[in-house]
Amino acid sequence: MNNIDHVMEFYKGKKVLLTGHTGFKGTWMSVILELLGAKVCGYSLPLNTYSFYHKVSPHLQYHVEGDIADEDKVSFIAGSFQPEIIFHFASHSSLDGSMKIPDFILRTNLMGTVNILETVRQIESIKSVVVVTSDKCYQNLETDELYKEDSILGAKDPYSTSKVCQELLTSCYMDTFFREEGRLIGIATARASNVIGPGDNNISRLMPYLLDSFANERIAKIRNPYAVRPWQHVLDVLYGYLLLAKNLYESAGVTMKYNGAYNFGPNKDGFVQVGHIAAMAARYFENASYSVIKGKDHIRNEAKVLKLDSTKAKDMLGWKPKRTLEETIEFTCNFVIKEKRGENTAELCRDSIRQYLEIL
Repeated sequence: MNNIDHVMEFYKGKKVLLTGHTGFKGTWMSVILELLGAKVCGYSLPLNTYSFYHKVSPHLQYHVEGDIADEDKVSFIAGSFQPEIIFHFASHSSLDGSMKIPDFILRTNLMGTVNILETVRQIESIKSVVVVTSDKCYQNLETDELYKEDSILGAKDPYSTSKVCQELLTSCYMDTFFREEGRLIGIATARASNVIGPGDNNISRLMPYLLDSFANERIAKIRNPYAVRPWQHVLDVLYGYLLLAKNLYESAGVTMKYNGAYNFGPNKDGFVQVGHIAAMAARYFENASYSVIKGKDHIRNEAKVLKLDSTKAKDMLGWKPKRTLEETIEFTCNFVIKEKRGENTAELCRDSIRQYLEIL
């Protein structure tokens, strides 16, 4: 039995609380868990009817609309559902937005994490928790150095600060409350960034902006074309989260060897410049073009170089990216083109997941 067979067998019938289930990664994870046979309670803010989530329509046991910073509601929903596994995705994830409404971002990201961790303290059924943060939690030295899980944390903007705080809060609760005899909970943070895939409608991020511009034959305007970022396939990252939660669950009450932080980054081909991503995506659209904005439109405090070392996830979990960057760009662009031609989004999503699972 290979890795994916173990994963499929493991999640069948498991009760999973997924926060942020209507977001980009949350929607894909919702459908994956649906196909794996898990019993899922999703908890997110209300969405408009044109969202990727509504187009895909994941089949969950419960779809709950609420604020992750609402302590009473989070506690009530989790207590009623009695999950075994929690994936905490709910978070405000825009660097641009954090410069405009820092108090809201900090409230959502910090108190949302506290509420989840407090829920874990209260509910005995929970054995495995994955708190999704970001590579933005690292103190960026803007060198070619690969950042490992024990690299120094640090931040200069509200969004990155909230990610550092999520890391520290999770570590605090893990060391303070989840080491008691009989209550050795599997808990970890997952750090990834610049995840590429269909359904990301946040055009403050590069790939959604490029896709929106190219598909509608508008000139895309990019900043920092020489900035290096790690780009990766959405399903590669989510499969890493699934493996992590599985190992945490199976070791709960026995050992804490899987607890801690994990990087989920791409292979070497995924570390490329912003301008290169724009050029790669433009090849899939007729009349696609882009230009570079200089100076004034650069985001204050945005780092120029960021590279993750995922050795720990590979060694501990047996995880590795399955898709190259070229395959990831091709998949994402073709999905958008097929949607524009009128193909069914829900079917495209599920077919993509089934095809991905076959190569594992």
